[in-house]
Amino acid sequence: MVKKAFAVLVLLLFFMSIIAAGCLQGGGTSTSSPGNGPVSSASSTESFEYKALKLPPGNYTTLYLGEVLQGACPPGRVRVTFAYHPNGTNVTSVSVRGTFNDWKEWHMKEMADGSWVLRICLPPGTYQYKFFIDGKWVKDMSKVDPTADSYVADGYGGKNAVKIVKGERGLNLDYDPTDPAYFSIADNRTVIRFKVAPGEISSATLVTSFGEFKMEKQLWWSSGEMWRAEVPVVKPFKYYFRIERKGSDVLLLNNSAEPFFSFDGVDRFPQVQWVSKAIGYQIFPDRFYNGNKSNDVFALQSDELWLNEMSNERPILSNWSDPITPLNCCHQYFGGDIAGITDKLDYLSSLGVKLIYLNPIFLSGSVHGYDPYDYYRIDPKFGTKQELKKFLNEAHKRGIRVIFDFVPDHSGIGHWAFLDVAARGRASPYWNWYFIKKWPFKLGDGKAYAGWWGIGSLPKLNTMNPAVENYLLGAVMYWLNFGFDGVRVDTPSDLINADQFFSEMRKRVKAKYPNAYLVGEIWTLSPDWVSGDRFDSLMNYALGRDILLPYAKGSVGGEVTMGMLGKYYAAYGENVVAMGFNLVDSHDTSRVLTDLGGGNLGDTPKPDAVKRLKLLSTLLYTLPGMPVTFQGDECGFLGNKNHYDEQRYPIQWDKCNQSLVNHYRNLAKLRESVPALTSSKIEFYTAKDGVLAFFRGHHNEALVIANNENNATLIKLPEGTWKEVWPTGGGSVKGEIKVPPVSVLVLVREAEGG
Repeated sequence: MVKKAFAVLVLLLFFMSIIAAGCLQGGGTSTSSPGNGPVSSASSTESFEYKALKLPPGNYTTLYLGEVLQGACPPGRVRVTFAYHPNGTNVTSVSVRGTFNDWKEWHMKEMADGSWVLRICLPPGTYQYKFFIDGKWVKDMSKVDPTADSYVADGYGGKNAVKIVKGERGLNLDYDPTDPAYFSIADNRTVIRFKVAPGEISSATLVTSFGEFKMEKQLWWSSGEMWRAEVPVVKPFKYYFRIERKGSDVLLLNNSAEPFFSFDGVDRFPQVQWVSKAIGYQIFPDRFYNGNKSNDVFALQSDELWLNEMSNERPILSNWSDPITPLNCCHQYFGGDIAGITDKLDYLSSLGVKLIYLNPIFLSGSVHGYDPYDYYRIDPKFGTKQELKKFLNEAHKRGIRVIFDFVPDHSGIGHWAFLDVAARGRASPYWNWYFIKKWPFKLGDGKAYAGWWGIGSLPKLNTMNPAVENYLLGAVMYWLNFGFDGVRVDTPSDLINADQFFSEMRKRVKAKYPNAYLVGEIWTLSPDWVSGDRFDSLMNYALGRDILLPYAKGSVGGEVTMGMLGKYYAAYGENVVAMGFNLVDSHDTSRVLTDLGGGNLGDTPKPDAVKRLKLLSTLLYTLPGMPVTFQGDECGFLGNKNHYDEQRYPIQWDKCNQSLVNHYRNLAKLRESVPALTSSKIEFYTAKDGVLAFFRGHHNEALVIANNENNATLIKLPEGTWKEVWPTGGGSVKGEIKVPPVSVLVLVREAEGG
């Protein structure tokens, strides 16, 4: 009898422990997995059998993240109202930017009384902010927002408003399944993440219809952490989160009526799969290579300076190695063309290039081509349509895709529609294609009509006019039909109806060409532009110039850089990260080697700058997304933007640094030989002094360790045995490793017993 009672007691204690753990329905005990794979017996098979999801019994704290109650905010948040009263002034757009959103733009809504209002939920704290009205910052917020708690100097001669949000700080956790930053399909996996304040939780589990998946702390920065799990299928399922906080389990549910979050299995923002495995290369055609000298003279015939009545300058045609002049930016031609690019395709293939981004090649009045005269006609100075077709065919034979540059915000003064307006005024059927302030006018007079940034040679197009929209989007489809593989869009944020225009562009393009690549020239961290309705990627200067370049210079250490990378990768969906157009420099910036202290055009690059270029390029090639090289960077060329845009000087091929070229070739081979480096996933490992270390691959198969200091640093390695594959094929290592100064190591995890 005593034995039976003891057995019952043991059994009771066993069930009580299961209930207390909240996992009676879980089907198994969770264990750690190095690859973020399934962690319960219910999900340990490859079939991932679907099972109806149930809430576990037991005494759990529950938080409803999706509860929609009138005036209610999620736990730990307080409703805050921002309001702007124009007092009779005509206003077309108002947004609020502040420390609560990293000074990004959150649009306010116009109310019936003419005021503009935004109501949001914020954690308790003190925040600075400003209104952004009709594209301009309010200089002194004390003059427009009397509801602020106080005002502080903004550092630019004005004042920011201060809002103090009072309340009890609870669990500060963000999750929105409609935002790609939190829910995306990447590399044919369902990726689910949430953001939480540092140290708020000690562990997390994603509980799904396919079993349980241990969540990893993927990213971190001073004010937040991103936790991640992936479900290795893209099928309908239900799910919720179980987290451990302050020693107790908390269930994060949808709402009281429908406690489980639900995914219907539909990928509404498909990843363009080929991008993450590609290497990109930007070509500025006039300065790349001259393959057909007979078309050089055509450059002078269409130049804008012949039409511009506000200028006495004249274009010039130079030999390939002539010195630059003050006209170098825009009206000094050197003869590069499409035939020249075709001639260099084998060279580009040797660099591993799989995508070419061409600066504008359509009829225009300048070297750069951002003042188009005809969106449907290739500029004769660059070649013929037959030469363009040959180039595309030869590129495609080598597995190289090509995207073209599209300029929808403005045309050039030589555009046939604008010339008709200039000649006929209101009688022109194209009068409403532009924003004319007075007529008659002189060509080039930026006061007579709206121009891009007020520049008279770049008259702004009225993209709200359906005829203009159809003309422009028709050109996009025309060139995709011709054989291009995608579009890079110039200054998209400057369009008067940017959201509507690019949403329509995406619909038209993706309906016919779902694998076409759409890139927008946005320089800042701007996730709104890549949320599934406009672009696949931005030009990621926010990664290359704002984060990687200062690190490569040695201006910031590993911990600061990791924090900046954390914010960057937390802002974007993992599918977007995989499609990243990642660059450091371009035709619009100084050359990266100059930025690194290597000197200016004509100088011999300083050895330390070359070493730091190798560090920077290796980081760019080992982060998620597609690394993009500006023509000639692989040769070690220099160029200061502030000296007549000398970064655009013609490539002097006979002066190419072959050692550096081989470095870029070897980087391409590295990416090809280590598949983890072309996956969508990054996970932080550690940062110390000048060292920055992160994992790559869905099972953390690769480890990248960078050191920007002039001293070697000893780093403890993750558990297991690792093999060095960059910069040399070293032997196996475990425990710790010494990272040489100004260098990057790439290690791959060896199989146990291998």
